Amino acid sequence: MPDAANQRARTAYELGQQAFERGRYAEAVHAFEQGIAEKPGVSLDGELKLWLVNALAATDRRQEAIELCGKLALHPNLEARKQSKRLLYIIQAPKLQAKEEWLTKIPDLASLEGSGENPWQTVPVKPRPLKPPPPPLPLSEVNAEDNGFVWFALIGCGLLIGGLWWLS
Repeated sequence: MPDAANQRARTAYELGQQAFERGRYAEAVHAFEQGIAEKPGVSLDGELKLWLVNALAATDRRQEAIELCGKLALHPNLEARKQSKRLLYIIQAPKLQAKEEWLTKIPDLASLEGSGENPWQTVPVKPRPLKPPPPPLPLSEVNAEDNGFVWFALIGCGLLIGGLWWLS
């Protein structure tokens, strides 16, 4: 039966993690408490209780989270003891007071004047005028000095074809 209890605790642990990650902290607390009630093994028990501390802190049940951290400080799992001390330090830290000028006020856009109008009105797009193509250059202005490479390539191809014809 211990395997069945561990399996039920593992399922509750996974459900609690999913709920916690989706911001459903009350559901996460319930799932973690169910997992702890199954009396799982030492390492899973420590993990369940650590996640329960996080979920309790997220649901503003800080005092319960602090008490559970105190109990976790005596847990047989070394990693759970270390994590509980870190969590206890974080939970007991004083909340910072935010000054009014540090906060950004977001106005309610529904109360703005003209909010009944459709903000997504389509405005016809005017086509851009096309630039006229540049006039062709007269052949007398074309730079013919760079054509030496073309002649070199043509002569090279001719020699190559002639050599292949001679060898065949």
